Amino acid sequence: MNDLKFGIIQGRLTQSPHGCLQWFPDKFWEDEFKAASLLGFSFIELIADISYNPKNPLWSDEGVELIKQLSIKNNLAVHTLCNDYIINNSILEKDVISQNSKLLDCAKKLGIKKYIMPFFNKSEINSNNYKKFICCLKEIADNAEESGIEILLETILTGTQLIELLEDINHPNVKIVFDTGNRIAFGHDLSHDIEILGDQITHIHIKDKNKDNENVILGTGLVNFSRVFESLEKISYKGSYVFETTRGNYPLKTAEYNIQLVNFFIENSKKNA
Repeated sequence: MNDLKFGIIQGRLTQSPHGCLQWFPDKFWEDEFKAASLLGFSFIELIADISYNPKNPLWSDEGVELIKQLSIKNNLAVHTLCNDYIINNSILEKDVISQNSKLLDCAKKLGIKKYIMPFFNKSEINSNNYKKFICCLKEIADNAEESGIEILLETILTGTQLIELLEDINHPNVKIVFDTGNRIAFGHDLSHDIEILGDQITHIHIKDKNKDNENVILGTGLVNFSRVFESLEKISYKGSYVFETTRGNYPLKTAEYNIQLVNFFIENSKKNA
């Protein structure tokens, strides 16, 4: 594998219950560290569930220590953490802000570098309401910056709207996670957004979606990965990639295919630059 940081969302190397895509594998989460290492991943992107899950090791000192040990044992970095809880719970509410603060404390203990905040559903940021979130985001960014943790926003906003949001937040510790599947589902021009956002993108979620907004095997949906990686080459993107992909019938084989496919497009984009 090249020197890029490839990761995979927690739970995607284990077959999930029917109809469940984003899923913390309660009984098998430890096994994924070995599997990820054998497949050549650099890290697993940890997730905090959309509802409080006491089985998630993030919420105990013992669990945090076990994550560290498993990462060291399997030669994996502890790099990113995604707070899915804010999807079903508004970040503007006091108890959700408290959850966020506790999770940032866990992130600090783990040595997390990138903290991802998906602003959808109950916490949706759009062009009409984004000003409501600015004070909250500045407070979170200040808290995270003290520990060297970067705050990454994922929203439904276009590239142009995201630039405006970042200018209003005006905080060097707030950047963008670019999700190929979600952005195509919202009808965005991926290449255009990438080139507008430029170095504001410091993390990428790789996935593909079809016209029914369903996650599908990479290369079988609407995302033009050739154009995506050519645009990333234009902005000299050097950040991390995480596969937030469907598992297919065989999660480990699917993950292996995904790595090969993305490496192909990365190498091809360099030759076309």
